Amino acid sequence: MHGGVRDETLIDFSISVNPFVPSFLKELEKKVQRYVKRYNYAEWLEQDFRKFFGDDAVIVAGATEALHIFGWTVFKGATVIIPRPAYSEYERVAKFTASKVLTPWILEEGQLNLDILRGVIYSEVLRGEKIFVLLGNPNNPTGIYKPLALFIQHIAEELDNQVEFIIDEAFIDFVPQLEREELSTSCLSNLTLVRTFTKILGLPGIRVGYVTGSLSKLVEHYRMPWAIGADGFALIEQILENYESFKTFLKESASFFETQRAMFSKFACFNSKTNYFVLSVGDVDKFLTEAHAKRMHFRRMEDFGLPECVRVGLKDEVTNSKLMEFLECYYSNRTLC
Repeated sequence: MHGGVRDETLIDFSISVNPFVPSFLKELEKKVQRYVKRYNYAEWLEQDFRKFFGDDAVIVAGATEALHIFGWTVFKGATVIIPRPAYSEYERVAKFTASKVLTPWILEEGQLNLDILRGVIYSEVLRGEKIFVLLGNPNNPTGIYKPLALFIQHIAEELDNQVEFIIDEAFIDFVPQLEREELSTSCLSNLTLVRTFTKILGLPGIRVGYVTGSLSKLVEHYRMPWAIGADGFALIEQILENYESFKTFLKESASFFETQRAMFSKFACFNSKTNYFVLSVGDVDKFLTEAHAKRMHFRRMEDFGLPECVRVGLKDEVTNSKLMEFLECYYSNRTLC
């Protein structure tokens, strides 16, 4: 199950992408039209790309390509621990070849309890198998953000690097800069980071991202260099040519969503730091029926293990005001609004 709805007459709050697209991408379509007539290889961009995104950065066709590479290679015969709630694709790719997939529930009283994860890790290390921990930070679906550097460092020191961490940071750019911890893959030898440009740039139809850290060389070996296509190639090129504008856009977007989240804090189940939050609605079918009557759509969360909730992706101010009106009516009387 994923976000998105085919009916374009609905306001789609089920997807969690930035409603704004930076002005420096206005030339993107022209470039794509030119580049579709040729092959476009990620290697052609990586020398310049690494100047901004890390010496070991490897461009991939979105986080999905990286996850699939892990699923068919390093996960083979290993134990993969996926703390839940989590994006369902993690478990799907882990089951390609892993000998064991564990999905401990670590959500307690509205927080992510890393002590539960630590206990599972220690229990599995005693069995002597190679262990991978795959998680998203910020967490999808709750939006909770947890500084993880000390946790990863302690695990590495105490267990002699028997555990590899793969962290999907697809939504990291929505976290306010002052609250964000920049993880250093050069200091943490058991860490791999996966990032994507899809969410923050509001372009879900373009699949492009990158990997840094301990598994970046493996990803470079197995990736398809042409998989980013003409649109992904053009997007990366535009980012590199307009890097300062890109950074400004990230900062402005994070600030905008911080303000918007605060407006909806009374409805949110968790302290999200992203562009989405979770609503507890009880009867999801009833809620969606009422929402559809108002031409709105939200993401079900059964696959996340939260069957009485929906996830809400915030949009621009005008659309968010319509959302506020609907939610205030819904929660005030639980009748048709």
